[in-house]
Amino acid sequence: MKSKAGTLSTFASLSFFGDNLEPSRVSQLLGVEPTTAYRKGEVYKRSRGHAVVGRTGLWLLSSRDHVQSRELDDHLAYLKAIIFPSKRNDLVKPLQTLMREKGLGADVSCFWYGERGASAPAIPEELRAAFAQIGAPIETDFDTD
Repeated sequence: MKSKAGTLSTFASLSFFGDNLEPSRVSQLLGVEPTTAYRKGEVYKRSRGHAVVGRTGLWLLSSRDHVQSRELDDHLAYLKAIIFPSKRNDLVKPLQTLMREKGLGADVSCFWYGERGASAPAIPEELRAAFAQIGAPIETDFDTD
């Protein structure tokens, strides 16, 4: 899963979303504060400073400010460790319950940008299968110069 030479930038994010999402409940369960979070109908500000009303609830954790690496696998490992912590109980069952009760969805987004001609990293099936346990497909946005 290692990124090959030529990676310029990479990060990944884990998102939970839905009309009945209560962001603080996800934060409490996972034991981490999100990069961005809001309820449906709540006014929030984007990075450009424009006030926007959430069409649905969102809880998003980006690896960008937590992982200082150009290897996508390091960013995905950070997110996986949130769901499958080594020193705590597995969070899959509580997340599945919360998602079912509140009608929430989840996904993992991967961003990778490389030099011209660089090969994009591959995402192993075991990692896809791990996030699939909470119904979170892995989406990719890979590009080069």
